[in-house]
Amino acid sequence: MVCPTIHKTHQDRVQAVRDKHRRHYLKCREVILAKRHQVRQEKKACQVNDLSDDEDEPIETLQDCIAMVKYAKDDFMTHIKAPRRFFDLLVDEYSKTMPDPELYPTGSRDRSVFERAITNFEDFLDRANRGLDGILQMCGVCNKWRAAEGICKFMREMIGMVEDILLRLAEGGDGELAAAFIEGELWYQEYKFPI
Repeated sequence: MVCPTIHKTHQDRVQAVRDKHRRHYLKCREVILAKRHQVRQEKKACQVNDLSDDEDEPIETLQDCIAMVKYAKDDFMTHIKAPRRFFDLLVDEYSKTMPDPELYPTGSRDRSVFERAITNFEDFLDRANRGLDGILQMCGVCNKWRAAEGICKFMREMIGMVEDILLRLAEGGDGELAAAFIEGELWYQEYKFPI
């Protein structure tokens, strides 16, 4: 025998699922936060960069989560200023690295320029994702979560643009990157930046 329908509309079902998740979170809050704390501690031990002490504090309110995403976005945009110009300067910085025969016997340039950029972007993205997760737990998929997800998606795309450059270097070296740059085929050159 089929269970009777409790929630008649889609909105009622969505609200019931949100309430269920909220009850579960409130019931298991200490365990969830302890697991997150342990994961962050393990990640801290593996990372070279020092993280701020703010990450150890649990997020209390929806406003804190939204503020965390906003501050991560503001810091991210302060770091890159104009995205297209940032990538042009990044490629320019890479092109200026002269190979040292002792360090680079094959004559390749220093790719750590791009790896540092990815590491910096991932730090901003981790902060924004932490706020995004808090929004999702507190109110589910709502307009605030969609806006925060848009910000995180933009940051992930920026990381992808740097990885696209590294992929060109891995496939064909400096020649492949130079040809793609001149032809305007790099992802960041084709991307329509919202700013």
